[in-house]
Amino acid sequence: MPWNTLIDTVMGELHARGKTLHDVAEVLRAAPIDPHIVAAIKAAYGLGCDLRVLSDANRFFIETILDHHGLRGYFSEINTNPSRVDADGRLRIAPHHDFHAGPHGCGLGTCPPNMCKGQVLDRTHVGISSNTLSAVATKTLSAAAGLGVGVC
Repeated sequence: MPWNTLIDTVMGELHARGKTLHDVAEVLRAAPIDPHIVAAIKAAYGLGCDLRVLSDANRFFIETILDHHGLRGYFSEINTNPSRVDADGRLRIAPHHDFHAGPHGCGLGTCPPNMCKGQVLDRTHVGISSNTLSAVATKTLSAAAGLGVGVC
């Protein structure tokens, strides 16, 4: 069972037991983030890096956590599994790629059926010139070096 299908099922079980969207959000807000991660995000953003999220989680979880820590505005894009609240107030998690319609076709066979991060990366790089990519790579490496992160 793909991860997002499992989380959707768990959200259904929680809803059936009387847990609300607010309850789920409170648990997410209680999850700590290492202060070094927050500092790294802010430093990279301050250096002009275009920060984007690419995650197999879901939009509600990610936005709730980023909002709670005041970090959402640092990211230009969130690529993840979509989520919505249905008419009964239950959080629903859907796949990024509709794998029920067929395989996403990357050919690797190692990524989960609901989200091929390689395809998302390919889509986000369409239209970016090599000069822009070089500048982004330089800023990324500079940010990593400035944070004391080893760069290969």
